[in-house]
Amino acid sequence: MKDKRIYGMFGPKIKAMRMERGLRQRHLAELLGTDMPMYSKMELGARRVRRDMIPKLAELYKVNEHELTTLWLADAVYATLKSEEKTLQLDAIDLAKEYFKADESL
Repeated sequence: MKDKRIYGMFGPKIKAMRMERGLRQRHLAELLGTDMPMYSKMELGARRVRRDMIPKLAELYKVNEHELTTLWLADAVYATLKSEEKTLQLDAIDLAKEYFKADESL
């Protein structure tokens, strides 16, 4: 069976946090203003969690919002580069780091 994940890390993280607390997907979907099938896809990494959901998730799970946002952004990078050749993926990430370093010096 083909891996349907588009996004790599955020979905499994929110699933683990939900399961640790014994919550149901339906309950989380309701709190986030989405439906249960959509929330399930988010946990599976088949759909992207909206950025405006991150503060709600951080508050609900009492975790650092910055860490969740970092993970969410990393998923965006992963989704963009996932289908590229490994060397190209890593070269693109290295170049992006250089761009951010250059921005800091301006």
